[in-house]
Amino acid sequence: MSLSEDKISYPQEILHYEKKIYDQRQLIEISRALNSTLDYKYLINAVVDVCLAQVQTLSAALFLIPEMDADSLELVPDFKGFDLIYSLDHYKISLESSLIHLFKETNKAYTILELETHSRLQNNKEVLILKELGGHLIIPMKAKGNIIGLIILGEKITGEEYTNSEKEFLVDLASLGAIAVDNARLYERATVDMMTGLKNHAYFQSRLKEEREKALKRNTSLYFMLTDVDKFKTFNDTYGHQAGDEVLKAVAKVLQSLAKPPFFAARYGGEEFCLVMPGLKNDEEALEIGEKFRSGVENTVVYHEGKELKVTASAGIAKFDPSLDAKTNKNIIERADQALYECKRQGRNRVLLYNKIFIKQS
Repeated sequence: MSLSEDKISYPQEILHYEKKIYDQRQLIEISRALNSTLDYKYLINAVVDVCLAQVQTLSAALFLIPEMDADSLELVPDFKGFDLIYSLDHYKISLESSLIHLFKETNKAYTILELETHSRLQNNKEVLILKELGGHLIIPMKAKGNIIGLIILGEKITGEEYTNSEKEFLVDLASLGAIAVDNARLYERATVDMMTGLKNHAYFQSRLKEEREKALKRNTSLYFMLTDVDKFKTFNDTYGHQAGDEVLKAVAKVLQSLAKPPFFAARYGGEEFCLVMPGLKNDEEALEIGEKFRSGVENTVVYHEGKELKVTASAGIAKFDPSLDAKTNKNIIERADQALYECKRQGRNRVLLYNKIFIKQS
């Protein structure tokens, strides 16, 4: 190599390593951000947003395993920039497909053209689905040796191809995202009631404690609603436990629709559910939310074995009282339960705020 050639190549080599160092620093920062939360839905959006920020494209989507025993990856609804030709149900990738086996073996990013022309993927159904979506670059999300998802990116804004260094960076990014998403999913499974999709009792107790402490420290309001399905035992005895399960899922769905942050809903146990409501202005707002829940359940129809089934629900609400609730969850739960009992005494299918007067009368 001549001296002139050395002068040309040496700066290029330095730039190459500087780029590598910069990418590694970026990945460290991204890893810290992704692993700073166990909120599954937040992480899904974060992975998509990070991909959009790192490369010059306006389109990004994720395919993930929806449930523990699922046999396919499904398109996550929170995608950006893609226009669907078919319904979401169409966009599924079998975990036993040749495409997933290829990603598991190679763990590298492929363009859609590379996949279409790959010897193992001739006329592959899954590749066609990704092409129909508008995917241009497909990156595997690998955690603990398994493919748990795919990142789908559209064409670059410039029309140029993704470089090898960009592909390598994205594979590393996808691995970090996969680990964070997998950990969040494990946490969610440990804290979620699998039948209804609501948070479970243990999570509820922990979060209610946190919300009590916030209300006490910030001098803000906190309301707690305890609810159950009216005459649920009779319903189960009449229509069977499977019909009862469908009703519980439907009631949970109504409750979840009201649980916009900072509210959160949980399954308290059996046919009992609860809603924790920080920051409301007054009793009237709390009762209004309770009434939305009550009427929502009353207007819900559950279809089971050709029958249209309906139920009603009652709800008792209690307001956080610093003099009673500063040290324990027990008291506010008991007051809501007493209000719920009064709903039953008055004929069910109603919402009541705890009141010492009617409790004494009962």
